[in-house]
Amino acid sequence: MIVETLRFGRIEVPEEAVVTLVEGMLGFPARRRFCLFPYGPGSALCWMQSIEDQGLAFLVVEPHQLFPDYEVELSDAHAAALELERPEDAALLALLTISHDARAVTANLAGPIVINLRSRKARQVVLDDERYSTKHLLASIGEAVREGRI
Repeated sequence: MIVETLRFGRIEVPEEAVVTLVEGMLGFPARRRFCLFPYGPGSALCWMQSIEDQGLAFLVVEPHQLFPDYEVELSDAHAAALELERPEDAALLALLTISHDARAVTANLAGPIVINLRSRKARQVVLDDERYSTKHLLASIGEAVREGRI
């Protein structure tokens, strides 16, 4: 599949890299189809590019790469909406934000994207867990790169 983007130009992504957010993302309810592709060779980071909006892309990471103790307990309603039958059928992504001066990186651990790996349906889930915030500080971006976390 060919996807036109403002940031990356014209990119080719396999169909299995496309996910459909059943309810859109918070703040972007009309944008439901996204493709995932690596930030760069060997990087744990990925881009989540809207197929419907050439200018909309998010930097994401599988949260366990950076936070090994991160745990998500999905409600039965969320699991049913995604048609998840087994935990191993789910993948998690955390949205990353890089500060304007590029000195800090935060992860949204309170609102992960949950993907059904079989159906490619996804949903942003808001967790009711005070351990996690929408701006969980990773470290300076330079430190994260040096440590091989991103």
